[in-house]
Amino acid sequence: MASFKYVVKDRSGKTSQGFIEAANMGEAAAKLRQDNYFIVQLGPADKESAVLTKSAKQQTQENSVRGKVNLKDKIFFTKQFYVMLRAGMGMIVCLNNLYEQTENLYLRHIITEIRKDVESGVPLSTALAKFPKVFNGMFVNMIEAGEASGKLDLSLQRLNDFFEREYNLKKKIIGALIYPAIICVVAVAVVIILLTFVVPTFVNIFADSGAQLPGITRALVMVSDILRNYWYLLMVFVIGLGLVYKVMGNNPKGREKLDQFWINFPQVGDLIEKVVISRFARTLATLLDSGVPLLQSLEIVQRAVSNAVIARGIRHAATSVNQGTGLARPLLESGVFPVMVPQMVAIGEDTGDINHMLEEVADYYDKEVSYALENLTAMFEPLIIVGLGGVVAFIVAAIMLPMFDISTGATLR
Repeated sequence: MASFKYVVKDRSGKTSQGFIEAANMGEAAAKLRQDNYFIVQLGPADKESAVLTKSAKQQTQENSVRGKVNLKDKIFFTKQFYVMLRAGMGMIVCLNNLYEQTENLYLRHIITEIRKDVESGVPLSTALAKFPKVFNGMFVNMIEAGEASGKLDLSLQRLNDFFEREYNLKKKIIGALIYPAIICVVAVAVVIILLTFVVPTFVNIFADSGAQLPGITRALVMVSDILRNYWYLLMVFVIGLGLVYKVMGNNPKGREKLDQFWINFPQVGDLIEKVVISRFARTLATLLDSGVPLLQSLEIVQRAVSNAVIARGIRHAATSVNQGTGLARPLLESGVFPVMVPQMVAIGEDTGDINHMLEEVADYYDKEVSYALENLTAMFEPLIIVGLGGVVAFIVAAIMLPMFDISTGATLR
């Protein structure tokens, strides 16, 4: 048996606190509810200071921290939350335990603020909505639907499943692209070293000979001089290019042009399209399965897909659905979705099981993403190696031609 400290309220609203012996926290909570108490706080007696109170130093640290809540943090939050709710723990107890268990200081601060709102009678969805950068429209609407249906734990479980799939997809993409990225970095580093350290050494030899250099060698020397003497201009160019890209990305029309460019880019566009369609189908299925209305779901998905071209197609579909049409036809008419997507949606509308059809679409495109990644890496690796080999061959040829002439005593042309 373990000892737990509790803070409870009775039916009259009177607050009391004390200790209770139980095998685990779930049993302790059950005992208190049997006595008609509303649990405000509950935690192990030896950790009461961590659960029930905070030092002034800790409070200041949490309130001053600003950071990010990544996908792994959200997976932890939703999984722990729905497990505790399913075990029968009260909302405040769940939030206290989440606060104690999370290592992200910013998330701890957010949980503290959410707990204050919930304790004052604010619905959980409203409390979450105060942090839109952490809990987006999809998260808040699914929690609201769960509260309305009395199945909050189920909504949290669906969110957890969604985030886990997103995390696994992200890991798959990053893992597949790491090797080509490393090859690219090594290739660029090798070329820079050759041009800035190796080539100048031979240039001095050629200068001492007083001979005229071939055109290929003069071109190499010019590139080497630019890289060594005007590298800062190249840096300014790269940074300027990045700023232009960022400015275009922040403008709706510019963003759509950039997204259209990447979708049309060979091989890369195919991968991007499959990832975005998978996210569209998975997000819409998750929202509809939680009871969020179709129009509201489409509005949320439009912001979640992170691609202006696909978002335009979703807006077109939402406008048509608002006018009383089904979803399949406007998806097809938008021209941005592969034919399979509206066909599967049409089957779902006919059978009354659109959620399941959207899940099937998402699963299909998740597999297609794997195939597209394999094709992309299979294409990139030899291209990078051949490209690096060509550059090195050019440098070697530009150096060896005059060296050969010097060694044979020939007149350089």
